[in-house]
Amino acid sequence: MLHVRRLLNSTVPRHRFDVLVVGGGHAGCEAASAAARMGASTALVTHKFDTIGEMSCNPSFGGIGKGHLLRELDALGGLAPNICDYSGIGYKVLNRRKGPAVWGLRAQMDRKIFKANMQKTIEQHPNLEVYEASVENLRLEDGKCAGIVLETGEEVDAQTVVLTTGTFLKAMINIGEDSWPAGRLGDRSSIGLANTLDRLRFRIGRLKTGTPPRLIKSSIDFKDLEEMANDNPPVPFSFMNDSVWLTADQQVSSYMTYTTEEIEKIVLANMHRNRHVAEEINGPRYCPSIESKVIRFSGRQHQVWLESEGFDSDLIYPNGISCTLPAEEQLKLVQCMMGCKKAELARPGYGVEYDYVDPRELYPSMETKKVPGLFFAGQINGTTGYEEAAVQGVVAGINAARRVQGENAVTFSRLESNIGVLIDDLTTHGTMEPYRMFTSRSEFRLYLRPDNADLRLTEKGYIAGCVDEKRYSRLVETRTKLANAKRALQTKRMATNQWGKLMPKSNLSSNSNMRSGYSLLTVDSLDIEELLMAFDYHPDIVAVQQNRNLFHRLMVEAIYEPLVENQLDEIKTLSSQEEAKIPENIDYKRFNLSNEIRGKLEAARPSTIGAASRIQGMTPDALLRLIAASKQSSLV
Repeated sequence: MLHVRRLLNSTVPRHRFDVLVVGGGHAGCEAASAAARMGASTALVTHKFDTIGEMSCNPSFGGIGKGHLLRELDALGGLAPNICDYSGIGYKVLNRRKGPAVWGLRAQMDRKIFKANMQKTIEQHPNLEVYEASVENLRLEDGKCAGIVLETGEEVDAQTVVLTTGTFLKAMINIGEDSWPAGRLGDRSSIGLANTLDRLRFRIGRLKTGTPPRLIKSSIDFKDLEEMANDNPPVPFSFMNDSVWLTADQQVSSYMTYTTEEIEKIVLANMHRNRHVAEEINGPRYCPSIESKVIRFSGRQHQVWLESEGFDSDLIYPNGISCTLPAEEQLKLVQCMMGCKKAELARPGYGVEYDYVDPRELYPSMETKKVPGLFFAGQINGTTGYEEAAVQGVVAGINAARRVQGENAVTFSRLESNIGVLIDDLTTHGTMEPYRMFTSRSEFRLYLRPDNADLRLTEKGYIAGCVDEKRYSRLVETRTKLANAKRALQTKRMATNQWGKLMPKSNLSSNSNMRSGYSLLTVDSLDIEELLMAFDYHPDIVAVQQNRNLFHRLMVEAIYEPLVENQLDEIKTLSSQEEAKIPENIDYKRFNLSNEIRGKLEAARPSTIGAASRIQGMTPDALLRLIAASKQSSLV
């Protein structure tokens, strides 16, 4: 339980913080921690202490695209990845059938343990105070954000404010035909702040999301269901951890069942009783409700994963049947699935509709354009999920602190990080539906991998001030070991058939192509012991081989190196061509550009590549084509 700290009353002087974070969800916790790590005096204000670190929907972190964000969050010193390594009940890397660049690290959490670990971390965090209060308004001075106003009328001063209000702005919960103000079951809606943002003339939109019913585990028959095994060994999220807190055999499995024709009939028969579905508000495209699945994919069978909510929990999260039907119809629906004929509901699923701010109102630093000193992070910006919220939080926290310190904002390019892809997409294009991160959104996904996030971002975080000495030292050690092992493996080159004589168990081809020992890491059938023997157990190679995670990283680097070199060349080209001139008479119709990009270029007629890069909707791929087109045009 967090130590209760009362906010000010009228008889004591007004506090003044450097950074004040409103909201104790995943964006809020990361924003508060980042600002505090930067040395800013920071306060986190939340409705309830006991909801800090709450996992409001699914009991998992990571996944395809989302796992990349977690690794980047960890590289910047964020909280959630390390806490996941000490709170999970099952760890699994998704997408293994594809290359490691798009693998998705994912873990099922014990809800209670995760929340307890997050609360303990926040409670003990240096430079961070936590308060329980309701924020109703913002204080502005000379057009700049200067603090907050509480429900009681009390005021708290701050040089910067970060709003991480989640799904609570003018939020309404829907179950069947019933509706009431709330942002999460049991937690009231935030009306005052929503009205404040409206008065400040922010562009406000409306989104919706939902969560499935929770089932009682003891009422489910698992014996005929497909068990979804976890990884052995489990792969940690944090670069600071060589392993997670439990062994492979201590993990808890999930089980798969399926929807049926009967479920489709129940959904269609009760559509008129489903207020949430009737609302003309966009929900999450990539996490659709069962009602959306029935409407969009009629006649199809859909997978449903039955996921435990904890070691000692009797609750099951049925991933795949988010719904807002009347409670009695939800029970009928659940009981149509294999293994669930006698299932009982612990609570029904429900939908939430809420206000969000058009993220094009933000700079890439997460600071609002309208109100200097005011930052937004998380679902207030139209995103989904814990991971998207968390990475926005760390960026907002860093830059709120840097504003106070008189430093320039730290921004993340889509050329260097998936965080940059997410923020660029939001601040450039906006969103009309809850935005979810995917690896496919990145033009340089072979470079922006989960295994190298620390190499890409930790030094940047260290220079900015959000990464401590311990993490930076770990980066230096990792980078040195990988470089030394690579150098040692590159010292020996010979024909493949000669390698085959040295390493008969590795089943190498019999051709005479020259290759280094480093390139052999790309061979699936490589026998590691033979490789070590071929290099006389070189200490630099052994040092990496003895660490499973490090050796995996070395192998992935070897696999992608030729392709990544091409992508890095493209990145350098983009960076170096900022001032390159575009011919005034260039005919965009002659070049291979999308109609959208071509239309924007013809309308704007930018004079340089840098000017073109700042056109809304411009992508790195389009810029590379434009650079090539400009060079061709200048030769005509």
